[in-house]
Amino acid sequence: MTRWIWLLLTVLVLLGTGFRFYKLDEKSLWSDEIATIATSMGNSIDPDAYALRGQSFDPPAAVPAEVYKQKAALSHGAGNFTQTTQVLKSNVHPPLFFWLMNGWIHQFGLTPDALRFPAVLFGILGIPVMFALAWRLAALNKDLFAGSYQAAFALLASGMLAVSAYQVDHAQDARQYTFLLLLAMTAVWLAVGLVQRNGRGWLSWLALALVLAMGLYTQYFFLLFAGFVLVYLAWHGLRNRNFLLKTVLTAGMVGALFMPWFSVFQVQMAFFKSVGHYTAGLWNPLRLPEKLWRIASEFFIPDHPLGKVLPLVILVIILAAGLLIRQTKERPIQRRFGGISPALGVILLWLLVVIGGQVGLDILKHTHTATIRRYLFLASPACYLLMAYGLVWLFQCVKNERFRWLPLSITALLLGLMTWDTLNLLTCEHHSSDEFKQAAAWIASHSQPEDLVLVNKSGAMAVGLAYYLPPQTLMLGVNVPAFTELLDGSPLMRRLDAQVSGARHEGIWLVFTHSAPSTQERLGAWLTGKQYQLAESHKFPGVKVFRWHFKPTQPSF
Repeated sequence: MTRWIWLLLTVLVLLGTGFRFYKLDEKSLWSDEIATIATSMGNSIDPDAYALRGQSFDPPAAVPAEVYKQKAALSHGAGNFTQTTQVLKSNVHPPLFFWLMNGWIHQFGLTPDALRFPAVLFGILGIPVMFALAWRLAALNKDLFAGSYQAAFALLASGMLAVSAYQVDHAQDARQYTFLLLLAMTAVWLAVGLVQRNGRGWLSWLALALVLAMGLYTQYFFLLFAGFVLVYLAWHGLRNRNFLLKTVLTAGMVGALFMPWFSVFQVQMAFFKSVGHYTAGLWNPLRLPEKLWRIASEFFIPDHPLGKVLPLVILVIILAAGLLIRQTKERPIQRRFGGISPALGVILLWLLVVIGGQVGLDILKHTHTATIRRYLFLASPACYLLMAYGLVWLFQCVKNERFRWLPLSITALLLGLMTWDTLNLLTCEHHSSDEFKQAAAWIASHSQPEDLVLVNKSGAMAVGLAYYLPPQTLMLGVNVPAFTELLDGSPLMRRLDAQVSGARHEGIWLVFTHSAPSTQERLGAWLTGKQYQLAESHKFPGVKVFRWHFKPTQPSF
């Protein structure tokens, strides 16, 4: 590679690094990040897991906020993977990311920027890995990606990954998504290299098995991605029995590496069925195309109005321009694209297996719910590669033509809008995923020392709010798995009656999710009966907060 290619790649890495580190600690930790802390430290904050053991996550009476915070942050010792494994038996995640975070948290602490640093680092590493993957894919198509076009393809794909607001947003999230993406791109890079060398290099086969196993130990949905990689290798191996045998052995090695965890996985699935966790799904025959396009658009420009139509417009322009040029003038390039090229085949198979696999799982699970943007995260690199492929193909089609400005303009427009969208995301005031900090600040600025904060959704929400409240603020979680829990005489209502009757609080704060209007009405009526009156309320991105003031009824004469 020439010096200017290295220079441009360095610029992209620096740009992506700046985006991912900018205001890293500005927004508050949200529910899933609180769950990362708890699981990594070997603690459970799932009320359902406590209920299955005949226990209660919430104490019988109000406690200082620091007590709730420690439910997630309490340390059981650095490297205590056994405790984390025990907690994960009442969860639905594999352990690898949480094992990594256990060591990281004990070394660098629980501040938001420290907690998010690993995800940022994995996101930054993904930029050169994407470049290497695209460069290797381009080598499969020397007719299309000859000379500088190979560099253009690799730089375009890695550039879109670097500046995408979708990628930056996930990189600033203390979860496993960027780590998973790094493993996925590395696996494809290894697989394509094995195809290029016709299976030579046993270290590459071992590395591929290890990377695929690491993916399974990070997220179970990675099984579909591993299937894509193995199917791709098996297809190539149909013409080479030795290559096919190595593919089968690699698949067996992945299974063998996962077997030590399999018994825990079975316990997790039993837990999942017993508690009936919400599962975000994709399958809906009428809305499936719209959902898929909406998710794919988010990979490019999630927050800009053009984001919903621009990728489609670009692909249509690329296809139309290429076909028009073919029909109007005979060119040597016309003979090069007689079918699906090897590089394009990898990209399309990637999209087909990941998206089709998710649809298939949804059909089996009978899920019919809304967005699954995080479940299709593994499809995002293939979308960038597909767009880069189309742009380079268009460059080839209009070579030495008067329409050469067209691919240049489209590329500049796409990358410019993606960068602009990311800058808007980073510089605007957070309107989501910041409810804990905002709600806690408002409560702290208006509350009295003896006020009581009741959080209607216990678990991560109660712990997350406690993370930002003053440590001595009195708190009590109100977990409502069914409305019958709010009826007079229920254990929950007896506990609340005892709390309010035993210590008359001047102010009681009710914190609700936006999806709990019935709970809000019931607890509001209960407080009215206890001689409290609604004083004020405020809405935040994910919660509503109500302040009730004790005002006894004056006797009439």
